[in-house]
Amino acid sequence: MGVRPEYVKIVTDPGPNTFPGSLRGVTDHGAQRVLEVEVAGQLVRTTPREEGIPAGEEVLVHLPRGKVLPYADGRLVLQS
Repeated sequence: MGVRPEYVKIVTDPGPNTFPGSLRGVTDHGAQRVLEVEVAGQLVRTTPREEGIPAGEEVLVHLPRGKVLPYADGRLVLQS
């Protein structure tokens, strides 16, 4: 599965397409920060804007259904 970091959101309430995760790191890229969150054993990256950086290590991550793309063997699987 693949989703661009700008579509991944840290949220405070559980809901559809929301998964628990653990904050593993924050990388500062000047005007932008990238959060690395482990979700179900996989590393997910997000670029928080309004919500900022969460205070705790445990977070909820929202993956928008319309922005998640399926991959197999490292290649995008196109649906017809």
